[in-house]
Order: sequence, then C-alpha cells, then structure tokens
Amino acid sequence: MRQERIAAARKLMQANGIDALLVLTHDDYIYFFDEDRFQPRAIIPRKGPPIVICSRGEEREIRESLGAQNVRVFATVGQQIHEVVGTMRGLQSNLGRPPKIGVQFWFETPAVLVQLFQQANPEAEVVDSSPVMDTLRMVKSPEELALMREAARIAERGMEAALQAIRPGASENEVAAEAIYAMRKAGASGTAVPIFVNSGIRSLWLHGTATAKVIDPGDLVLIGLVPVFNGYCVDLTRVAIVGQPTDDQRRLFDTYVAAQQAAIEAVRPGVPASELDKAAEAVVKDAGFGEHYVKGMGHGIGLRFEETPAPTIHPKHASVELQEGMTIAVGHPTLAVPGIGGVRLEDTGLVAASGWQSITQYPKELFVRS
Repeated sequence: MRQERIAAARKLMQANGIDALLVLTHDDYIYFFDEDRFQPRAIIPRKGPPIVICSRGEEREIRESLGAQNVRVFATVGQQIHEVVGTMRGLQSNLGRPPKIGVQFWFETPAVLVQLFQQANPEAEVVDSSPVMDTLRMVKSPEELALMREAARIAERGMEAALQAIRPGASENEVAAEAIYAMRKAGASGTAVPIFVNSGIRSLWLHGTATAKVIDPGDLVLIGLVPVFNGYCVDLTRVAIVGQPTDDQRRLFDTYVAAQQAAIEAVRPGVPASELDKAAEAVVKDAGFGEHYVKGMGHGIGLRFEETPAPTIHPKHASVELQEGMTIAVGHPTLAVPGIGGVRLEDTGLVAASGWQSITQYPKELFVRS
C-alpha cells in the first residue's frame, strides 16, 4: 500500500471538499496499492484506513500483500453493494451531512457500477476525482519513469516483430499477433488499448485495430503499440509500406516527421498543450495538407494511455500548461489524405527543464517491405 500517495491524496481531498475516493479502475487501484486485481474495488476515506473490497478467496492474500487494515470481503455482488452502503452511511453519520464521493470520470470507469452506487446511496454526491488524481498523477516519480522506460523497451521489441511480419498477403491480424507475442515474452502484461495495424484504405482511420484484411502491395501500414508494464504504458507508432512509396506517400510521411518534430521542439515547462498543435499544424499547412490536419498532437500518458492533458477528449485541456516531470505522447492524430493514404508517428517523452526527453527510441523512418 502506497501510504505516501494516500496521504497526499487526503490533503487534496481536504482542499477540494471530497470526503472519500471510490476506486473502480485499474489505474487508480495500481497507483494506491501497487498491484492490480481483475475487479479493483476500494474506498479511500479522507479519515480512517483505506477499505479494500474483495472476494472471500482473496482476503488473506490482500491482507498479507498490502498490510490492509480494513479489508471487506464479499461473496456476492449484493454483499459488495451492502458493504459500500454501510461505509457511506458511516461516513454520513460522522460528517453530519451527505458525503461527497470522488469517482474517476473516464472511459475505463464502469458506468454500471457508478449507477448502482448512486441508486444504493442516493444521498451521496458523486463528483469528478480529477482535482485530486490529476494533480497527483500528472508529474511522474523516478520510479514511475523507470517503469515507463521498461514499457518503451518492450514496445520496441513489439515494433521490430511487427515490421518483420509485414509482407504482401499477410493479414493485419498476423502482424498484430507477432507484436503481441514479442511484447508478452519481453514482460508486458498486455496492452492499454488493442494493437492497431491499419493498412491500405484503413491507414486513413483516426484510430484502429487489427483485422483479417490482407496487406497488399502499395499499402501504407500504420502500427500502433501501447504495451503495459507493471501498470504503466507508452505510445509508439510507426509506418511501413509494402513496395516502394510513391512521391506523394513519401512527401506525406516526411511532412508528418517534420510536424511531429516541430511539436516536440515546442515541449517545455509552462507551455500550454495547444502550442504543440500550433507548431505541428503550421508545418502541415506549409506542406499543403492543412485541410487534413486533426488537432490533438499531444496528450498525457502513464497509468492510462490517455491522461490529462487530453485535448482531443476535453477541449479545455488545451490550456493545461506542461510541467516538468510530466510524460506526454506526441504524434497522436493520423494525417489522412484520400488517394494517398494515412501516416502517423507517435512517441512518448518526458517534459524536462530543458524540454523534451524521449522515452521511446525506435528509429523514425518509412520502413519499406518487399
């Protein structure tokens, strides 16, 4: 159990009027307890010991591994809800008012559990926990950076395997399978999002996945990897082509390389996230592809593949200023031009006092496969 993180969270809870954090996601659970569960469930009150909610079979293990002072066991979902209701009533009794409960409002939070919590605790006020959790998690410790560097090493293993698997007639699924196998062997626990191998017409997609589509001669192939190591992840995206690129494909790729580099050079403490877009978009416009530019050149990354600032999800995050010690991914949107294809490079780096320090190190070239 990370007592220093729990103590820091409580200070921020006090400052923001939050009485307890309801932990329902893997990333928040890992942050506080330094381990993961298939169904992570915990309550961190502003006062008193953290409460870990688990099944009966996990109780002994959790008590021993976490030194947890207050482990609540349950045999059924109904019992779990009963335990949470009892805890909320205890909080309300101690406070003399309905409690304000912080919950992560992000893609990974199970909406059904939040709904059940609200139905079972109608007097409790559910609020966004980001004033606490974003403040805690945006700046990474040396320990966290070491885990992300290991994730980067794993990503590079996966990228090498994927690139070697690309050939005419291979399916996107085959390429993805080689990347997954290589990363798992190198120590990954999985991927934060599904691997994408977008080829041909699918290279135009803003996001993607791997499919049964066969890779054909002339296809641009985008490979995006987000491996997870001890909870932490990095973004790494590269581009390959089957056969020799056309002049237009080469120009599109070179434009993205220059745009990403311009955004990277804009990275420094005190700069709002929007400056990365301004720098990249100027390059794209000068190359004649301005109408195809999609904003969102940088986003936070760590225990989630997209953390604050994430301006493509929350437009207000465009004004969030970068801080020394933050980790960001640069190169997020695909530059998609119908008739030519799509390209995208993405790398993960640290915001240092001197600017960008790359965490991912894989070569930035258009990989030609015959």
